[in-house]
Amino acid sequence: MSLARDKVRTTDFFCGPLRVSLRTENGELYDKIAETLLLYDFTWFAPYRPVEIHAQPRNGVPPPAAGNFLHCGRMLVDRLPNGLRATTTSGGQATAHFSDRGESWLVQVPDSLVESGKLEEIEDILSLVLTTGWRREGWAPIHAAAVKNAATCAIICAPTGGGKTTLTAALVRRGWRALGDDKILLRLHAGRPEIAALLHTFNLHPRTREWFPEVGDLERLPHYSALTEKRKVQIRSIWANAHAEKAHPSVLIALRRTTTGAGVIIRALDEREVLAALLHQTVIPSDAKTARGILASAVGTAAHLRGLHVDVATDAYRDPRSLDRLESALERHG
Repeated sequence: MSLARDKVRTTDFFCGPLRVSLRTENGELYDKIAETLLLYDFTWFAPYRPVEIHAQPRNGVPPPAAGNFLHCGRMLVDRLPNGLRATTTSGGQATAHFSDRGESWLVQVPDSLVESGKLEEIEDILSLVLTTGWRREGWAPIHAAAVKNAATCAIICAPTGGGKTTLTAALVRRGWRALGDDKILLRLHAGRPEIAALLHTFNLHPRTREWFPEVGDLERLPHYSALTEKRKVQIRSIWANAHAEKAHPSVLIALRRTTTGAGVIIRALDEREVLAALLHQTVIPSDAKTARGILASAVGTAAHLRGLHVDVATDAYRDPRSLDRLESALERHG
């Protein structure tokens, strides 16, 4: 239920190492921001980095940012002397103030968008808010999946729709544990790469039931986005003890889904290919100082990883034996 417009409410959300305090008196903004923040429901232990968000409607459209910090999709971001300023193509604006303690954001959305419920660009702004907090806490967000089994931990890289979730689920049902199917955090800690989980959920396509019957009838669940057929599912509701929180990666899988052939085809990657695969899965701002930190983490991580290019045929998961060779390769390289 939306808030009344004259009721101010402050709620804390925990997004990995961040405690995000949302303050707004607008019900529509509260609902949309809360919906997005609740996606990152893997609560870490204190201490947390405090991030404050004050959200409000505004009259008019602000002048666009130049994009000297980041230029992507529907958003332009500028660096300020002690913060950031972002604008979206529909007139949203977010201004951040940085301190040693944390970040404070003022998020403003045109009245017309709030009243019409067209708040999709809020997700872009919140991605910037969270990514900034994670980076300033020493973590780089990576658009990848990750699984672990004993001493072996694999990062799974593929473009959106490239099969990360399906391969993650296939390994989980064989006894592996997941750190995420879409987004993880990465850092170099004492000279060694470390990844950490952000999500308790998988984004599963209803077709997954053809290969993994235990997922049930996913079509009865609501779409979590108008842009995909996937449904958001709590991992524990399907596979008990499927979670892992942190791990040291030893292998990178560059995954490709194919519509020809059968089974799984594997070849080794060299260190340059490993680094390229890792860099494709993260956003690197044009701001030199921020970019240097991300690149240093990626280069240091790639130097510790063995790489595998893995082609998986569309129906490879129908035969459980199709993953035997991949598991053997992971254990060998891990």
